Amino acid sequence: MGGPTEDRDYDVIVVGTGVAGHCAALEALAAGARVLMVDSEAEVGGSSQHSTGMVMGANTRYQREHGILDDSAERLYQSYMMSNQWSVQPSVAKRLCYEAGPTVDWLESLGVDLLDLVGSSGEDRPRSHVTGGGAAIISAIAGQIGKYDRVDTVLKTRVDRLLMRDGVVVGFGAGDDCVSAGATVLAMGGMGGDLDMVAQWHPSAFWEAATAPRYVGLPSARGDAVRIAHQIDAQIVRGRGSRSPMWAFGGGYVPGYVVIVNALGRRFFDETSGYGVAEVLFASQPGGRGYAIFDDAVKREMVSTADVAEHVPVMIPDTLSQYAQFTGAAIDDLVAAGQVKKADTLELLAQTLGVPAANLLGMVERYNRYVARGSDDDYLKPAKNLRPLSTGPYYAFDLDLFMFGLTGAGIRIDHDASVIHRDSRSIEGLFAAGECAGGVLGSIYIGSGNALASASTYGRIAGRNAAAQALTGQVPPIDWKALSSSANERE
Repeated sequence: MGGPTEDRDYDVIVVGTGVAGHCAALEALAAGARVLMVDSEAEVGGSSQHSTGMVMGANTRYQREHGILDDSAERLYQSYMMSNQWSVQPSVAKRLCYEAGPTVDWLESLGVDLLDLVGSSGEDRPRSHVTGGGAAIISAIAGQIGKYDRVDTVLKTRVDRLLMRDGVVVGFGAGDDCVSAGATVLAMGGMGGDLDMVAQWHPSAFWEAATAPRYVGLPSARGDAVRIAHQIDAQIVRGRGSRSPMWAFGGGYVPGYVVIVNALGRRFFDETSGYGVAEVLFASQPGGRGYAIFDDAVKREMVSTADVAEHVPVMIPDTLSQYAQFTGAAIDDLVAAGQVKKADTLELLAQTLGVPAANLLGMVERYNRYVARGSDDDYLKPAKNLRPLSTGPYYAFDLDLFMFGLTGAGIRIDHDASVIHRDSRSIEGLFAAGECAGGVLGSIYIGSGNALASASTYGRIAGRNAAAQALTGQVPPIDWKALSSSANERE
């Protein structure tokens, strides 16, 4: 149904203007398509503009410049699949892993600034490329899109249906308005802004968390892509998404020098672990929650956010502002507000938290021995993050899996970003990328920066293939051998 001779309003429509939508639009434009970008909100950017801006990628130029010479797309792919116990469709994961590195280089070529570090949150190689934030990524791509005169942007337009003809998607409808196109890309974000949808597609978010889930994206992430794709019988894939153990009085990373225990008063992991690891471990604990504990000596060390920054696994732009709560004066205010618990002895702290005192005391005795010799022999926490628990009074605050970084359920796509019908055929003329696309993340959130890696990489793939569908009538088949050869040439 595609091809340049059809009478239509645009070649490619991109619904959603976050990182995935911007990448799709730019690639479609570069391929020669006439593009319409649509968003339900009054400004572009979606939830992406509020992200930290980390992008996962293997074998990038930036890695090599930082002396990381032994990484590869294949290493990332094998790690991705093994960590997820092969719960992700191999072709979808492989294309992400092989094209994420080139996408990082592509973003930099567009003017996206990378900070002078490549981070890791427990992965086998540092792959987290740190930018100036999601808004900076969108700004750089938008600057490139602005060079074309074949693109229009329509805001405050909420798409409510897809237009079909003979089983092919030929545009969208929004209220009384209809717009036609040779191909459509859905990049409409997640569903975290609609708790009813979260309950339907992520029920574990409710029973594993002591408080109602909180989404760090925008309220406009209402699951619209899932709704309209469901209308045309697209497959919807359940996904775990990404949740983080957060402190209820602000959210954000937890400094690694605290000691974290479960409801039984026992440590269960290295407190500097990344959120992907921490989430899985927290979910396996009684009640899916834990407590962060520190003593008065540590509290008196909390004199500046810069000091806290020394003890987080991955530094990101504006992270320091998240640590305003971790100063001595701020802790006192939080104690007065009842958000941080305080007790003169560990026994009383255990009583306050409702954990077995004998377990907590035994854990602290064991931990303090490790601190004294500078080696955490249980969970191998880095020595620079070891602080004793020995000077009363003692402090603690709750940690709970209540904050969504992204929702993993979404429209099933294949390695071409084509949307899959319930009968397992590709729905011609329809592609998806970003948070609304399901089946890219597995049971484990691999890599700090996976969300933006998926959004940007599959956004690019969706844009290229949508343009090909619209202009030539077909999506070119992937050449896996060429993809592997290209990756090897980069090594």
